[in-house]
Parts: sequence; structure tokens; C-alpha cells
Amino acid sequence: MSKTKKIRRKKFNILKFLVFILFLYILISAFFKILNVPIKNILILKNNYLSDEKIIEVSLLDNYPSFIKTTSYNIKKRIKKLPLVEDVKVSKKFGYRVVIEVTEKKILYMSRSDNMFVVSSGEKLELNNISGVPILINFVPEDIEQKLINKMKNLSINSISKISEIEYSPTSYDDERFIFYMNDSNLVYINLSSINKINKYNEIVTKLEGHNGILYLDSGNYFEIKE
Repeated sequence: MSKTKKIRRKKFNILKFLVFILFLYILISAFFKILNVPIKNILILKNNYLSDEKIIEVSLLDNYPSFIKTTSYNIKKRIKKLPLVEDVKVSKKFGYRVVIEVTEKKILYMSRSDNMFVVSSGEKLELNNISGVPILINFVPEDIEQKLINKMKNLSINSISKISEIEYSPTSYDDERFIFYMNDSNLVYINLSSINKINKYNEIVTKLEGHNGILYLDSGNYFEIKE
């Protein structure tokens, strides 16, 4: 006589099923919440000419988008489209922070003849809302101007900002002479071989005891006080 094996059917446990669904819902909700947490803070470093607002706007970060969905690569790619930007580093930090470190091309001067800005790379750029850079007020032969660019790119931004206007002022014995009109009302006669002395301008003027006048750095180093 054969024995019949009884198969027990497990009852569907609706309570366990509902707990699983609830757990899954909480897990998915938490994932999407974390995915959509916005950037909390944006820090811009080393920019001199471009405003923080401009960099944030170009980066498409002005609405503080999702920290996770926003990639460093895309931020960098957008900022590098700005003609004044030479390089940019973007890093995402703990606390939903984004740090943008910008390396700008140094602006040497603006040419009054065409309102173009000459930068350290030798390029001429059309820029807006730039202040505090010298203005080249007259014509300079192309070969002399190229030498001027090569010399001025070795000046610090702080030194360049002290110059108001640049005038090409050659003589019969020196075709590389310029006049720098300084923001403190001093005039500086200088040539391309001595232009690096402008980096020590602060040190030089402290010895003038508050006087204004003409500083001759093109031949010798002497100062003529204005009457």
C-alpha cells in the first residue's frame, strides 16, 4: 500500500510583504533624496578680473543644482570657454561644497586704438567690465609692442594695477622708451630693458618721502620733483 506524501502550502504572509514594500519604498526615497541634494556652498579662488557671480553663472551653478548630478568635468568645460581663463580646477568637497580654482590670463593693458585687451599669452581679447588695467594711449610698432608684451608679462598683477596709462615715447637714441603714468600721479620714464624695475615700484616710492614727480628708470635712477 503506497503512502501519499502530503504537501503543505505556505500561507501568503501579507504582513511581511507590506513590510518589504515599505522598506523598499524608504530605500528608494532615501536614494532619490540624496541624489537631489543641492550644492550647499560654492567657493571661487584666485580670480582677479572675473567676478564670482560671472564664474558661477557660466558654470550653471547659480540655481545650486544637485551636488551628485553636477560633474566637475562639466563645470570645468563651461568655465574654460571664457576667453580670459587659462586653466581651472574643480573639486567637490564634503558637505556638498564645490571649490573652483581659476587661473586667468594676466591682462597687461588695453589698447585705446581698438579697445582690445592684451593678455600675457599675446592674444587681444574683447572684454567687458574690466577695470584697473593700464591703457596704451598711442601707436606702437608691432615689433616693439611684442617686446613690450614679453616684458610686461613678467610684472606682477599688483604692479600692473599701479599703472594708469602707457605712452610710447621713443628718442633718437632709444626706440624702446615708454612713459608710464602711475595712479599716484608720478611719471616713470622706462625702457624695455628696465621694465622689471616696476615690480619694485612700492619700494622705490617709499624713498621719495611723499613727493610726486618724474622717475627716470630708463637711464640711471633719479627722481625729479614736480614744482
